[in-house]
Amino acid sequence: MASVGVREEQINFIERHRLFLDRFPNLQKALDAAFVRQFSGTDLTDRVVFMLGRLCVEDFMEILVLAGNGYGIGALKILRGMYERAITAWYLHAHPDETENFMDFYWVSQHKLARAVTQTFGDILPKDKLDEVERMYREVRDRFMVRACDCGKKQLNYTWSKMDFVSMARTVASLGQFIVPAYYIPTQQAHSTVRAILSRLEEGKDNGVIFGGGAQRDEADSALRIGHLLVLSVLDLQREHFKLDGVQGAIEQCIADCNDIWLTTSSNK
Repeated sequence: MASVGVREEQINFIERHRLFLDRFPNLQKALDAAFVRQFSGTDLTDRVVFMLGRLCVEDFMEILVLAGNGYGIGALKILRGMYERAITAWYLHAHPDETENFMDFYWVSQHKLARAVTQTFGDILPKDKLDEVERMYREVRDRFMVRACDCGKKQLNYTWSKMDFVSMARTVASLGQFIVPAYYIPTQQAHSTVRAILSRLEEGKDNGVIFGGGAQRDEADSALRIGHLLVLSVLDLQREHFKLDGVQGAIEQCIADCNDIWLTTSSNK
């Protein structure tokens, strides 16, 4: 019977990361305590911090599935989005006055999407929906205009914050150190780049090259390790932002587990 996944890689992954899998129930317990709960907050920043954190947990589970089947480059691509969400959550925790901009940039994105749909498929969107998007876009647009050149001309910013993402990441002391393995390197794999091509080439016969379709175990291990550290950071953010003192012990256990896991893994290589 056919199955989904790569059995050989699953077995190899289990052998490489037996300690991680043995300690995984502790992490699951902490994640459940932080996220599987009734959330009744009405504050906008509270809702965004919670939901971004929850998305990071889902990202981590996707990384685990991909890494466990040898798709390390795919895992890195997921890590890129996870890192951005974790940074954004920490940043808005520290700068709640910018949460409204984060939310309202949604209408800029929807306006771009509506234009693209209309240009591609014609007038298929409901008029009342288009009118709503146009109205909300015009209402928030001026907040996202930035200087385009020394002449003073302005243009619409590509994102919700006037601070670029790398600068934003460096404001988060615990996560800024991962900017290269969690952002720069995965971005090269996620986009159409020469690096993405070169990373998949292998030497073939007669000095030729072939596409390397084998498992990417090193990338899988890197994505898992960094994803593990990111999800612990997200857990700590939930504790700090929502004053979840009851999860402190579970988080401390997870941190101790993480140190044991990756110290042992490194020493076994």
